[in-house]
Amino acid sequence: MRISIVLLLFLLASCSALSEYHVPIRQGNYITQKEIDELSPGMNRSQVQAILGSPLVMDVFHQDRWDYVYRYDDGKGKLTQNKVTVYFDGDSLTKVDGKGLPEAPLLFSTPEKGFFSRIFDWL
Repeated sequence: MRISIVLLLFLLASCSALSEYHVPIRQGNYITQKEIDELSPGMNRSQVQAILGSPLVMDVFHQDRWDYVYRYDDGKGKLTQNKVTVYFDGDSLTKVDGKGLPEAPLLFSTPEKGFFSRIFDWL
């Protein structure tokens, strides 16, 4: 009886529309609000870089501006983007634009159980 139920489930699962797996993609600098709060006007470039890391974009035409860009595509169609820009006057920090993200998420989360794993747990 159980064999026929399992066989029926395999047949039903093979006929269903299976979607391909998309890898979550993280790109750029993940800047938290806590890191932005550590910045203060008058800090030099090396102090800012020690807190925020190397900027993703250092524009040759705007050398007094560093852009920290973060982009996360979860692989299911949800896209998260964030941009933080710091401005300098010479070597000292003058202004910070943008908001930080919440504390960094886990890089490796536990995947949810698939269809067949739940079936075998049930048996």
